[in-house]
Amino acid sequence: MGEKEQTDKEEEHKTTATPMIGDLVKFGQLTQVSVMLVGPIGSGKSTYGEAYIADGLRQGFPGVIVTTDVSPRVIRNDMSRHGWSLEKYEQEGKLVFIDGYSERMGAPMAGSTRSLTKVDDISELGIVLFEVLEDLVVARIVVDSLSTLILHSNPATMPRAVQRLSGRITQSSHSIMYVLEEGVHDEKTYATFSYLADAVLRFNIDESSAPPGHFVRMERMRGTEASREWHEFILESSQE
Repeated sequence: MGEKEQTDKEEEHKTTATPMIGDLVKFGQLTQVSVMLVGPIGSGKSTYGEAYIADGLRQGFPGVIVTTDVSPRVIRNDMSRHGWSLEKYEQEGKLVFIDGYSERMGAPMAGSTRSLTKVDDISELGIVLFEVLEDLVVARIVVDSLSTLILHSNPATMPRAVQRLSGRITQSSHSIMYVLEEGVHDEKTYATFSYLADAVLRFNIDESSAPPGHFVRMERMRGTEASREWHEFILESSQE
């Protein structure tokens, strides 16, 4: 197979994730919002965040991925497996990684990735993030994960810092999505950070089926009613 033919095949391969946020509400603000993804490890939160970025890029919304738990290379590989190729968007400056993992772990950094040297200081994240956003319009931002930032930060000041960051993001016409790991924090922490978000998506995994099923529901969203019904989170691959 020639190089052009291989590229054409990759472009024809598309993966659609359902349901996305717009599928879960009848009306309401879908941009300029802060969203909290809450659920146990392995329930699909990170994949949902990746799908959110990929869906936005296809629609013309630039993306920013803040990664604290794995390197950007891992995320690139994961998204590539789903047919979400990122190389073109990174080259065009429409997708930017802010890497809070590699330097901390002594791993090499590659490409145009921005570095986040401290995960115990959310103010540094704000500085780096807004430097990146200067060149982007109506961007979608995913922070994976907020749990790591919380565990490394001052618990007394962190809620206010996240509220302030989210407010600046949404007031600047962007949207931000945080991944919050269930089973890592106490109930007060979940309640506090969920309250600070405009929308909360709850994830679950059904281990009784093979392969395990992944489910999501809109727990609440400001400005609209949420059904709270569970929906299977599905990735559908197609060749066009």
